[in-house]
Amino acid sequence: MHRTRRGLAALAVVAASALGLTGCILPPPLPEELGAPQWAPTGEQVAPELQSFYGQDVDWSDCGGVWCGVVSAPMDWSNPSANVIELAVTVAPATGERQGAILYNPGGPGASGADYVRSYGDQLLHPDVREHYDLVGFDPRGVGDSTPISCYDDPQELYDWLWEIPEGPAPEPLSDEDLEQQLESAQWFADACLEHTGPLLEFVGTEQVASDMDLLRALVGESQLNYLGVSYGTLIGSTYADLFPEHVGRMVLDAAVAPDATDFEGTLFQAAGFELAYGNFIDDCLATDECPFTGSKADALAQTRDLLDQVDDDPIPVADGRELGSSALFIAIAANLYADWQWSGLREILADVRAGRGETAFAAADQYYGLNPDGSFADNSLESLIAVNCLDSPAVTDFAEIRANAEAIMTAAPTLGPDFVGVGTCAAWPFEATRTPHEITAPGAEPIIVIGGLNDPATSYQQAVELAAMLESGVLISVDAEGHSQYNNGNACVDAPVNEYFLTGSAPTGPIDC
Repeated sequence: MHRTRRGLAALAVVAASALGLTGCILPPPLPEELGAPQWAPTGEQVAPELQSFYGQDVDWSDCGGVWCGVVSAPMDWSNPSANVIELAVTVAPATGERQGAILYNPGGPGASGADYVRSYGDQLLHPDVREHYDLVGFDPRGVGDSTPISCYDDPQELYDWLWEIPEGPAPEPLSDEDLEQQLESAQWFADACLEHTGPLLEFVGTEQVASDMDLLRALVGESQLNYLGVSYGTLIGSTYADLFPEHVGRMVLDAAVAPDATDFEGTLFQAAGFELAYGNFIDDCLATDECPFTGSKADALAQTRDLLDQVDDDPIPVADGRELGSSALFIAIAANLYADWQWSGLREILADVRAGRGETAFAAADQYYGLNPDGSFADNSLESLIAVNCLDSPAVTDFAEIRANAEAIMTAAPTLGPDFVGVGTCAAWPFEATRTPHEITAPGAEPIIVIGGLNDPATSYQQAVELAAMLESGVLISVDAEGHSQYNNGNACVDAPVNEYFLTGSAPTGPIDC
């Protein structure tokens, strides 16, 4: 087997609270009947070629205590008279006297905001905020029930692309032969996505999504966009502020992504973040009686790297006929570093693998990708994740540059870094990136709260610092805590100023340390 960046490409930056909600909390009961929406579209003046979109009559229907609707949007906002796509939208109505609407995005790219709001609306915002705000979730273009991206006929094709272990001896890591094999793998995936998706594949980048959000803002009757974005959702939010600063309302960006980070810089941020989180896990692990590692922290980290290299060279067969290699084990580890309540499960996975058992590791990797027992995938979040990333930042294709980047990544993350390096899936993408990473200042925008966790694995704290500093109206809340995303997790130091801002418009006047 050769290491690839397929594992890296599939590391979504989704709210850690989402992982908890999906596995642990049942949806709240919803009212049996729902009255008509209390809003009307703003009716604002827009360019003539956009009037049919901003003036459309959405057929909102009661779908179990929430409103559901389908919105038409241009496939390409720079050429709105061409093809049209559909956006799936869900609105959970305010539980009390309505003050407005808050648009929510859980991250990804590829997570379904419509599903989140439908299932977990009462957990995404503090009850005091939910009382006064409709909560609006949507499936970004290409995702879920919106006009979708697809990259296969048979889900086995995607599964094999992720986990199948090539026959024969593995080439030397980062050799020309190794990188050529990875490029060939990336080419297969790119060709499959283009074949099954068609022209939409060129128009799913974040700037297109931000324009969709402005359309949704107007259709739910809001003159300004109130917004809560988590993880990758913060990049959508900052991009919206870049494109529509005059329409920014009360915006909160939790677990921030730096909009000026290149493909390499984003990878470096993430590798260092997961290395930090794994080190914190090891500190906790060694303090228990169930830790599968022994000795000092340095010893345990070295044993981890040895374990990943061991299954790379000698994969572990499991009962269903699969073989656990380093890519699947890496995803199983990373997927359990988003919150400290996952650490007990990670101890079990690592203990099993050290004992030659791969079932629990595969179960974690399968769950992360939404693999159903019948071999199908629960959604298209993986394909969407890669497609959006490929349009958001130019890929690195030069082998010498890839090797130089790999050296920096492995210096920053000696334990997990080797699983972040190589040819990225985007290296063979059929379309050039449609977004250039750049600083966003959003002059004239209302205050924008940026939240960063000091031990966030997926979006490192430094990114929140940088985003808050570059935004002219940015205000930073720093949180000394584990996990990915911090709002509405029971920390009053975080929740109180955010709730106050949503309810009154009064933002913190300076940075807050929690």
